[in-house]
Amino acid sequence: MASRTVAAARLKFATEMLLQCRSGSAVVSALAESEGISKRQARRIVGNAYEEVRKDIEESGLDRPGLISQLIHALLEAMAKALASGHGAVVVGCARQLDELVGLGVNAKQPMRRTTYGRSGF
Repeated sequence: MASRTVAAARLKFATEMLLQCRSGSAVVSALAESEGISKRQARRIVGNAYEEVRKDIEESGLDRPGLISQLIHALLEAMAKALASGHGAVVVGCARQLDELVGLGVNAKQPMRRTTYGRSGF
């Protein structure tokens, strides 16, 4: 088990990377590689870092719907740039983050309401 100072440094590293808009999986990989720890342990640390960021946002009194709107816009912009440059993996990563943010996927807690547009069913 890591000492408190090592644990705090790892948490700080993960939090700073998340605040630099790095994806969770990128932070897990970087943390595991730089610290020589397992990915499982790195995932725990990154989960704690996400919790720290969430608490900071809630305590600061930011407009949550406004912030979510900005994040959605940033992810959509990143996806458009990735598509234009042929970076499919980045598109998938952005889509996963978008799904995590708004819960559109199969494992969403609330089922999506289907709206049909035209004959295609989308």
